[in-house]
Amino acid sequence: MGITQRSSLLCLILGVLFLSARTNAALLIREDPIEVSKKVIADDPSPWNEAEYRAIREEIGPIRALGEMEKNYLLLQSPWLGTEYLQGVYEEGVNSIPVEQLLDLLNLATNSPVQTSRKLAEISLQQALLEYEKAFAIAANLKSDSSVAYEDGIVFLQNRFGYLKMQTAKKLLNESGEVKNVGVDKKISKKITDRFRSLRKKYADEIPLSNALEEIKAFYTLLEEVVSGLALVKPYTEFTQTITELNEVQLRERKHWRSGLEITYPSKGSVWTIPDPASIQWTSENLPAEKTIKFYLLRNNTVIQELGTFKNNSLAEGIRLNTTLPAGNNYRVMGIELFPADKFHTAKFASPYFTIEKRDPNTPPPADEIILAKETQPEPEPEVTVVEEVVEVIEPVVEDEVISMVPEEEIEEVTEEVETAVEEEITEAVMPEKRTDFDGRTITYVKELEVNSRIIQINLWDHGRQDGDIVSIYLNGYPIVSKYNLTYQKKGFELNLDPSQPNDLFLYAHNLGRFPPNTVSIEIIDGETSENIILNSDLSQCEAVLINVKE
Repeated sequence: MGITQRSSLLCLILGVLFLSARTNAALLIREDPIEVSKKVIADDPSPWNEAEYRAIREEIGPIRALGEMEKNYLLLQSPWLGTEYLQGVYEEGVNSIPVEQLLDLLNLATNSPVQTSRKLAEISLQQALLEYEKAFAIAANLKSDSSVAYEDGIVFLQNRFGYLKMQTAKKLLNESGEVKNVGVDKKISKKITDRFRSLRKKYADEIPLSNALEEIKAFYTLLEEVVSGLALVKPYTEFTQTITELNEVQLRERKHWRSGLEITYPSKGSVWTIPDPASIQWTSENLPAEKTIKFYLLRNNTVIQELGTFKNNSLAEGIRLNTTLPAGNNYRVMGIELFPADKFHTAKFASPYFTIEKRDPNTPPPADEIILAKETQPEPEPEVTVVEEVVEVIEPVVEDEVISMVPEEEIEEVTEEVETAVEEEITEAVMPEKRTDFDGRTITYVKELEVNSRIIQINLWDHGRQDGDIVSIYLNGYPIVSKYNLTYQKKGFELNLDPSQPNDLFLYAHNLGRFPPNTVSIEIIDGETSENIILNSDLSQCEAVLINVKE
């Protein structure tokens, strides 16, 4: 059947299938994802039938890659849900879009609402087909009782909604053609023009995805108020309601299957003594026993020793600490899940600070210390929270001490595992010293600024000649711009500053271009005020600026 012939059955199909989706989502109670997936297929086998699959592929055709502007149409699907529902649509690392692209989209939503509605339907069909394809391929193995990996069960559950989204998008595509375009009168046009002017003034070249969604939501509310544009296309309104509900269920399910990790020992007040062997204990959620976790020892947020990779059996014993480590109370252990099932979420946990003491190796430990840590560890305190932060991997300088560093390839692995983590405040605030070196390079501060807001905007571009400079920009040791090829065009980013400490922003050069050193112009925007700064970097030193947030 074609799209038109099948439309009469669509409402009934959507009602039944969506009820099934809600019911299945409610039944997910920390079960095996493979068994849950099989139950989903058994409860509603029609989407996973070979004949149904072939009919859909013949009707829609092959999957094609979405262009940059096309992906932005998907922002119109569920702007009320936030950026998390966009995971899997935008490539990893893409967290903003050009402002002009957003304005073009809003302009089309105003002046060409029917064409915009149809275009959104076509693009939504492609994106939904991609999800459905992933789920269908796994469903074939689930139905045949073939061996299915734990990760594949989760992939199926996270993509099975593609079938429902296709039906919804086809309905929108079919019904949009029945709506007449509505013009915009002059009074209404002025309000919309004022909103466009405000957006251009508010943002430079780029707008973060989260902000773009908020602006789309506010703009659609304006269209509803003035009864114009996309707000008059009833099929679009019905489409967004259904898609938003589906995305809400999909998000809840995604969160349900996310892996979790909590280190219960060492905890606050724990003491490790060198040269005695150490142990680590942890609990986990949605992590099979065969999964592996890698642990690192941190000193002031710096990785100084790899503690080992262990199966997820909740206990690692016999860990030998580097005997050259200095005593102190500023140590933590970080655990990171390896090869996560959800590529957008890696289970990780940093313990609270604990103490490391040293004893003469020729002196036997006190009798009360010759007890397994498992038996003596204190219960985890209720205020301990997960610290999802980026680990600053630098080479520490310790006078009169020689610290064995993690091999370079392991440092790269840690950085890769946590590069998508969101930096949060640490429960026990420790004021760090001003950074003087990073990755073997000296850091020189050229300016100190004070800003009013915790969240500021920066624009950066090549200063002088465009000569192929490749740079990274670090904020408090975390790369906010990674290996970016500088051009004359401004690139905008949003920074989330830590108001409890000075924030160091520095330039890191990956090459020297044709005309060394690497030089970047940075515009720091704090509300209505801005300041331009020029930073230089070569392969031995970095220039930085220190930013303080007013109390």
